[in-house]
Amino acid sequence: MRIAEGLLASSLVLLVCVVPASVLALLVRRAGGADRAVRRTVRIGVSVAVVLLAAQALVVIGVETGALTRLDDPALSWLVTHRSAWATGFAIVLAALGGTAALTVLTVTAMLVLGYLGQWRRALLVGGTAAGAGLLVLGFKYLYGRHRPPKLDQVIHYGGYALPSGHSLGSVVVYGVLTASLAPTLRGASRWWLLLGAVALVLLVGWSRVYLAAHWVTDVLTGWLLGGAWLALGVTALVLLARVPEDNRPGTAVGTSAGTSAGTAGTADTATGQPANR
Repeated sequence: MRIAEGLLASSLVLLVCVVPASVLALLVRRAGGADRAVRRTVRIGVSVAVVLLAAQALVVIGVETGALTRLDDPALSWLVTHRSAWATGFAIVLAALGGTAALTVLTVTAMLVLGYLGQWRRALLVGGTAAGAGLLVLGFKYLYGRHRPPKLDQVIHYGGYALPSGHSLGSVVVYGVLTASLAPTLRGASRWWLLLGAVALVLLVGWSRVYLAAHWVTDVLTGWLLGGAWLALGVTALVLLARVPEDNRPGTAVGTSAGTSAGTAGTADTATGQPANR
């Protein structure tokens, strides 16, 4: 069992640290590592991710030691006691919006739209960020192995482990990365409304998980923090990709060189009056 846990922890370290570091290093090199703006972008993104990872670690320690579990029972009991028919229906809809099916459909749709617009690298980053979130949920759930609230309190019976909340983590990452991808196309107050809408939806999804007794409050909090850390790395990658010059992206340098050569040949043909050999 200890060997399995060690392998799982090593895999999570690889996913959380090595993979993002490799992707960011590649993008930094192509975006211009000497550029202060590029370095500042990386510093901010990585710093936010590290702070959020540390915060979720503290929450997990608080759960393990019992220091934070004193918040879980009163919060769950209050929500169960104050349930109503309309609130339960609303919570079920919110839970569906933060579920695997909805988030997968949104991610695939966004990737197809970005691909149709010719932004395949951005589409791959969006898909990779969402897929990474799913792996984080599975890995950390088995690593922490925390049980869900009592089945008697659950509106819908859920299996598996509780910590972190997959709905909370997934909604932070998917709605966050989609917001980051769409925001540059908007202007003025529209960006703020988009951001506020995404934040409100993420908070409501988290509330629904506790209301339905699928998770404890600390499960949701851990999901938000861990998802926020992963989102910070994903958004940093998107910002760096936007700074990569077109002629420095894979596949464009060859085309640019070919176009330049063709233009030079055409100029030479015009000057000599002789057609170039084809």
